[in-house]
Amino acid sequence: MVYNKLKLIFIIILPFGVGYLLSFFLRNTNAILAPELTLTFSLNATEIGFLTSIFFFAGAAQYIPLAILLDKYGPKRIYIGEIILAIIGCIITTYADSYLMLVIGRAFLGLGIGSCLTTALKSVTIWFPSQFWATANGMILFSGSIGAILSTKPLQIFMNFYEWRDLFFIGFIVCLILLSWVILSMPDKKSENQSNGESNFFVYMQIIKNKNFYTLAPVSALGLASFFTIQGLWANGWMADVAGLSQEEVGLRLLIVAIAMSFGTLGNGALVDYLSKRGFNRAKYLATGLMMLFIVQIFFALNIDTDGYWQWVILGLTGNIGVLVHPILNKTYPSGYSARSISTIAVSTFLLVFIIQFGIGYVLDIWGPDEFGAYPVVAYNYAFGMLIIIEILFFSWMLLNIRRLKINF
Repeated sequence: MVYNKLKLIFIIILPFGVGYLLSFFLRNTNAILAPELTLTFSLNATEIGFLTSIFFFAGAAQYIPLAILLDKYGPKRIYIGEIILAIIGCIITTYADSYLMLVIGRAFLGLGIGSCLTTALKSVTIWFPSQFWATANGMILFSGSIGAILSTKPLQIFMNFYEWRDLFFIGFIVCLILLSWVILSMPDKKSENQSNGESNFFVYMQIIKNKNFYTLAPVSALGLASFFTIQGLWANGWMADVAGLSQEEVGLRLLIVAIAMSFGTLGNGALVDYLSKRGFNRAKYLATGLMMLFIVQIFFALNIDTDGYWQWVILGLTGNIGVLVHPILNKTYPSGYSARSISTIAVSTFLLVFIIQFGIGYVLDIWGPDEFGAYPVVAYNYAFGMLIIIEILFFSWMLLNIRRLKINF
């Protein structure tokens, strides 16, 4: 039993872990590269926000068909296609000589490796017992946190010796190696109990109408989206313009977020599995983590302790807490529904990231930068304050429905 589990970790968890590491790294690079890209291509806040968020919009656009294909054909063949799209994205970005080419290259990255987490989570439901789902998901998410770590201080050090184009060429090489690994070692297995011939419309309606889904999914998606938005782009601007930190200090705090995230993603999955075996409600754990995540963002909006470290630790520990909604919901559906359930939340998350990242940039450009390229503190107050209002509304919706439907919280 232990041997089989270790074997599955090598042939399932590790390849998907590398993919999610690449996904998290590539989508977070602009947190470090934004100043250089802004200078090279003469970008304003709206343009850099759009460039960064197009990764998520492209991912969102293909999540629904991806999920349908996943439930029908299984993860291996879908994952191969995702890696190929990522290879194309790396090549285009490496040789981009205009803002448009940058956008196209990043869109291909979003279409490809940006969606690999859904493929990975689907694979977990196929190959692992349900009592191990949160732990297995945590292992994959931990790999993503390594990508987040690499996209901070290590990326700053890399940029002292190489150009940003070299970064994406290395991504191209790594994707080629990953493609060979998946083709040669990953097993091909379809999901069992494939919805009994039910239409995709029927399946999605069953998912959306599920009381646990519409109670927990919206706020979970928003929690993930707010974290991706801050960590992947606007933490840099906030720390530079509001807190007055240097890029070296910014890189250190981003590294702290990534390290804390690595502990949070691996620890939250294992801990919630452990506690649930002893009768602790998973939804209560999820809601507590989301509340902590939103409280930290209130501190950002109000400019409290701007040069501190503790808030970045909490942000990292709770940033991925929304992923815990998947094991909760997947237990309430037939196994053939799992990818479509995951995709419904994923597409909501990615669309929210696109809107929030682009929206913050738009709000900042209402005030505009000063002669040094910095945006005023009040612009960040309004941008983050609007995000907090949305989070309060979503969290209140969850609490209202839990009380009204008498869900065991």
